Amino acid sequence: MLFMAMVNFYSATNDRRGLKLASPLKFASLIQIFFTFVLIIFAQGAQAQGCASLPQDRSIADGKGCLTVWSPSAHTANGKDQPNQASPPVLVVLLHGDSGGGLAQRHLDRWAKTANILSGPNQTLVFLVRPGYRSPVGDSSGWANPHDDDYTAGNVARVATALQNLRVRYNASKVIVVGHSGGAAITALLLGRFPSSLDGAILLGCPCDVPPWRQHRGAQRGRQTPWPNSLNPMDAVANIPTDKVVLAVTGSLDDNTLPLFAQAWISAVSARGVNARFILAPDLDHTNILLWPGLSEQLRQTINNLTSRAP
Repeated sequence: MLFMAMVNFYSATNDRRGLKLASPLKFASLIQIFFTFVLIIFAQGAQAQGCASLPQDRSIADGKGCLTVWSPSAHTANGKDQPNQASPPVLVVLLHGDSGGGLAQRHLDRWAKTANILSGPNQTLVFLVRPGYRSPVGDSSGWANPHDDDYTAGNVARVATALQNLRVRYNASKVIVVGHSGGAAITALLLGRFPSSLDGAILLGCPCDVPPWRQHRGAQRGRQTPWPNSLNPMDAVANIPTDKVVLAVTGSLDDNTLPLFAQAWISAVSARGVNARFILAPDLDHTNILLWPGLSEQLRQTINNLTSRAP
């Protein structure tokens, strides 16, 4: 009714004023388009759900707000396929890369495949939505840069607090973070700035030395785009304790986070006496490194290295 009233009012006004504007039919089309956009915006707003309003098991406090928690496979988070667990589980946390503050369903679908590769006995596996990121499974509070420059001290601290709270929630014996790209860089920063938040890490396609990585990306694009907001994992290496277990994996076809960035970081970490290794995964690029078949075996090895140590 409102729509037709607007069209009739427009037509009558034109007739009285003798104006030669768009025909009522054209005006009706424009109004239809306008209302369609309004409906799309409201629909998107209705679909997005902040972490504070999610069920308790899908949100975790991060010290200043909350982060969304998603279980890619339900059984990995609630232990239904492991009813006779003899010991506290190992918590495996998946941390995504950069995408301008928003995740699409395709990102979650890819991570679900990664979760399937990583699934194993006596494990709890969850996906953590980084601070300020929107996603189909819920929006995390905080700030994310639409231009991706957001490996900030505040964001790293929020992830660290969330990990500590997840450790308590799941009564985890160990916490291992599997980070990809920007998520790998944040994981590397966690090791140096908040080492008690995790025990081990697997870094996939890590831009572990941010300034030269940004120079490389600028050269690729023909314009330099430094990241003044982001911390550099290389600057935190000296604070990584020697009881951590770390693996960095980069695809041989990765032209984004070149292997040398992770290799340089691993060399610096290893020189401190940390159990840190680098693997070059053949024929994989920056995206499909998430589907590397060796992930499952390397996670098991990381768990064994952590659990076999004397307390």
